[in-house]
Amino acid sequence: MMKTPILLLFLGLLLNQMAFGQDFRNIRYEDHTYPEHIKTVQLLVPGKPFSNPIINLNNPAESLLLNFDDLKGGFTNYTYTIIHCNADWTPSNLFQNQYLAGFFEDQITFNRQSFNTLTKYTHYQLAIPNQNMQIKLSGNYVLHVYRDFDKESPVLTRRFFVLQSSMGVAPMLRRPSRPDAIQTSHEIDFDINTGSQTIFNPFEEVKVVIRQNQRWDNQVAGLLPLFIRNNLLTYDYADRNILAAGNEFRKVDLRNIRFRGERVGRLEIEGNHIYAWVRGDDNRSHLRYLAYEDINGRYLIQTNEGRDAFTDGDYIETTFTLFNQGPLAGGSVHILGQLTDWQVNQNTKMTYNYDVGGYQITLLLKQGFYDYTYVFLRDGAQLPDYTWFEGSYEDTENDYEIFVYHRPPTSMQYDRLVGYTRFNSMNRTGR
Repeated sequence: MMKTPILLLFLGLLLNQMAFGQDFRNIRYEDHTYPEHIKTVQLLVPGKPFSNPIINLNNPAESLLLNFDDLKGGFTNYTYTIIHCNADWTPSNLFQNQYLAGFFEDQITFNRQSFNTLTKYTHYQLAIPNQNMQIKLSGNYVLHVYRDFDKESPVLTRRFFVLQSSMGVAPMLRRPSRPDAIQTSHEIDFDINTGSQTIFNPFEEVKVVIRQNQRWDNQVAGLLPLFIRNNLLTYDYADRNILAAGNEFRKVDLRNIRFRGERVGRLEIEGNHIYAWVRGDDNRSHLRYLAYEDINGRYLIQTNEGRDAFTDGDYIETTFTLFNQGPLAGGSVHILGQLTDWQVNQNTKMTYNYDVGGYQITLLLKQGFYDYTYVFLRDGAQLPDYTWFEGSYEDTENDYEIFVYHRPPTSMQYDRLVGYTRFNSMNRTGR
């Protein structure tokens, strides 16, 4: 007689977990695109093509806009949900009803077919938050898009931030204190003003992350305050907060398919395919630093022929070449930037072509303006070497960001994003 109530209780707990819990074991908690037919994924502040995906919790007017293309065309039922994460991008212990209001999953209803393009595709767009799904807490989040309400069929994941500012961040970019890094790197020192926020143990409650050019692979985390004076936390290290400055990014202009843009050496149209060959690149690591304007590894979707680049932009099979005297032993060569989601994998690996005397790779890119760089990944290494082909120079212009998280010792423990600043190495201070 007792089995029925126990069974009902178990089913109730199971349904509650399905409705409110976070159980997404088959996805990567990073910017990643899963099927090959999904292209040109961007999550940005509307109207700001080079923005970081961050919004203020207390400003309902702020939102982010997701854009992506499906090269299979037609109309697919794409669904999405939002996952709250800790400061280290592992899923938090919060239930979805604790950080979301409205629906916990919803359909992407806005889609349009491409217009007057050789490559046919369907463009999808989603604003978050929206009328159906609102966010209640600050912190790190992952937007998870999947097919047909099936979370086991992931389409894309994208990271974003929700800020509830209660601490001020005052950065200062200096020449490194370490002699061997003076000519090649940047040192990022900063102070955190905790304001009226009560901090019992800053060494355990406060976490900081430093990021360069929206990259994740070389972020600096785990720093503890060196000095504490009243409500001021000082982070003034001489080694752990040093980042290689790198070099200005290489670039190519693919906005026009009738005329060759900047650094396009050859452009051809055959049937329904557009081909472009970027002018070959040389190793710059032994050259002197040359200043020129770049967009710090990002890309801008834009077309000179159409009115709306989201649906009028065509796709171009773009070949990049890096000249090198013979293939390199002990590692692989990759192209990198936002155009590859800043990831080093088989899709970014270049192949040596003896006929041209260099490494080559062909990427399918939507019309626009692209930054990129070349890296060398040693066998067995986790992080690529950005300096092998590009060098590293103290004069290089970079964007930096500092994120400040606070986890108070309360009953509802999670990493709140309470401080943020973005600054540029050219002005040396925050902006």
